[in-house]
Amino acid sequence: MTRIPPLAREEMDEENGAIFDRIVGDGGRVGFGPAIGYAYSGPVWDFHNKSSSFLLDCTLTNAQVRIISLLTVRHWKAAYPWSAQSKTAMNAGLSREVVEAINEGTEPDFGNDDDLAVYRAARELLETGNLSDEGFAAAEAALGYKRMSELVHTIGHFCTTGLMANMCGCTPPDDAVSKLKG
Repeated sequence: MTRIPPLAREEMDEENGAIFDRIVGDGGRVGFGPAIGYAYSGPVWDFHNKSSSFLLDCTLTNAQVRIISLLTVRHWKAAYPWSAQSKTAMNAGLSREVVEAINEGTEPDFGNDDDLAVYRAARELLETGNLSDEGFAAAEAALGYKRMSELVHTIGHFCTTGLMANMCGCTPPDDAVSKLKG
C-alpha cells in the first residue's frame, strides 16, 4: 500500500490521460512504484519517462547506469527503487557481490576500470555534492566530459525516482532479489 492512491485513467484530465495512454502503449509502468506519483502530473511523468529512455542509449553502459542508480537510491534510502534497480543491475551483468557491496556501502571489485571510475565519481558527488580536484581529474581521464555529464544526469534521474518512491510510500515486494540495508 502507498500513501498516494494510484490514479485511475478515468480520473485523469485530458493531458494526463493522453500521456497515460502513450506510456501504456509503449509498455511503460503505470499504477505502481514511483509511477503512482508521476501520474498526478503528466508533464513530470512524461519528462521522467523520456529521461529513462535516454538512459537506455547514452554513452554510459547499462551496467554503469545501474551502478549510479544503486548508489543514488541507496543515498536516498529508497527501498522500493533499490529492489527494482538491484534486479535490473544483475540483469545488466553486475554480480550479486557488486550489488551487495554497494548495499553495504563498500567499494566493489568491478574488474573494470571504467565501472570503477563511474562508481567513484558518482559516490563522491552524492557524498559531497561535488568532485574534488583529484576526483575530477580521475573522472576526466577515465570517462571524458560527455560521460561525466551523463553521469550527473543519471544521478538526477534516480534522485527523482528515489524521492518520488519515498514520498509515495512505495514498499518493495517480499520477493525482491535484494533489500536495502538500513
